[in-house]
Amino acid sequence: MSSHNRKQRRAARARDRGGEQEVRSLGSPIREQIDRLSSLGGFANHVSMALTGLPTSTSGMLASMVFAKCCAHARSIGAIALQSSMFDHHAIMALARMIMEASTMIAYLLDPVPDEEWEFRHTLLRLHDSVGRLKLMRGFGMSADDIRVGRDELKAQIEAGPTFHKLSDERKKRVASGEEMFVVGMRNVATRMMGWDETQFNGVYAYFSAHTHSAPMSFSRMADHGIDYFHPSDTQFEIPALSIEVAMACLRRSMLRMLEGHPEKIAEFHPKLLAEAYEDDAGCPFFSKPLQAG
Repeated sequence: MSSHNRKQRRAARARDRGGEQEVRSLGSPIREQIDRLSSLGGFANHVSMALTGLPTSTSGMLASMVFAKCCAHARSIGAIALQSSMFDHHAIMALARMIMEASTMIAYLLDPVPDEEWEFRHTLLRLHDSVGRLKLMRGFGMSADDIRVGRDELKAQIEAGPTFHKLSDERKKRVASGEEMFVVGMRNVATRMMGWDETQFNGVYAYFSAHTHSAPMSFSRMADHGIDYFHPSDTQFEIPALSIEVAMACLRRSMLRMLEGHPEKIAEFHPKLLAEAYEDDAGCPFFSKPLQAG
């Protein structure tokens, strides 16, 4: 480590000990991106709060919970970019991936399907939840007999459903194991229901996942890019630019999808902001399919 870098780190630690929370000075274009994300995030959060408690279906209730989570992720990106003493671009990319996944789940939950299909999907979500909780309990050596019984009951319901028998043998195994959340797989949901261009989704998701999981792509060129978490390089500001654009695209489309599920509330929001949101969504380069109401 160079003496210059050591001095930078000592200065950052001294600032942290002083308890000061400074707003990082960002240049264009990332500052403009963060400002746009902040504006959209505020609008989305307002929509989320306005829809809270309204009469809806089980799928609509679950979607509203995921949407609130999505809004929180967007707020966290801004906090990391502007307020943290360290510029953690990996975390920004991980949060963008979380927004991608949340928006995919929202599209799935609001996908208009017959009641029988929805019940099958809902049962699969509950099975996945039970399997995940069993793994957690097992990891700490805790008793989970009630969850295990519930898992077995849900699995039996899954295997008895008409939708289950339409699946391929390989898919049946995955679905019955409880390892899958989606009947048709996440990428199918992302492209068919969320509207992603398949090639772009695969590339973007792999890129964000590399930083989420500390794969070589996330660290093999750190020296070349001059990565410094206290004093970020220009390249370090450029790396998460795609993440912020993806986060905005997914948050915006999810917000519009949530609103279209409650047309009686649309008039409560500023028409210019809504028109801009629809215009930006229509021109989004990541999506190959137009927004479809749930």
